[in-house]
Formats: sequence, structure tokens, C-alpha cells
Amino acid sequence: MKITSKHYNIMKTAIAKIWTQEKHDYHYQFIINEGKAKDTNKRLRWDWLYYAKLNQFICDEIYLYANNDHIDTALKRIIKEIN
Repeated sequence: MKITSKHYNIMKTAIAKIWTQEKHDYHYQFIINEGKAKDTNKRLRWDWLYYAKLNQFICDEIYLYANNDHIDTALKRIIKEIN
């Protein structure tokens, strides 16, 4: 994973503050019902990033050295750890 441990911890802390299993399950079902996402799990991970208000942080800090694939790898791990 290319994301630094410092940045990873910032992302994880922000998401963990707002994450609950109930919200996760509900939003997953919403994405399925909406029927627009090609990859439901990826959409769910990135929605958590958005809901945690990490967009500006990603732009200012992480895009300086990593791309969306690296961010998605970090998000997979974060969701797995807090789930």
C-alpha cells in the first residue's frame, strides 16, 4: 500500500468516527437499489470517504504521491478493520 501510515491513520480515524454496521448495511442496500454502481463495494468505500469529509485531505495530501488505486486499497483495508 502506497499510502503512508500517518495518512492511513487519519483516514481510518475519520471514517471510524462516523461508521456503524447499521449505516454500512443500509447504505449498501441503497446502492444496490439505486442500480447505478458497477462495483457496489467500491462505491460504498468511496462514499464512506466522502461522508467522513476527507475529500479535501485527499486532494491536498494524498494525491501528491498516490492515485485512486492506492486510495481504494487503503479504503478496503480500513473498512475491513472497522467492520
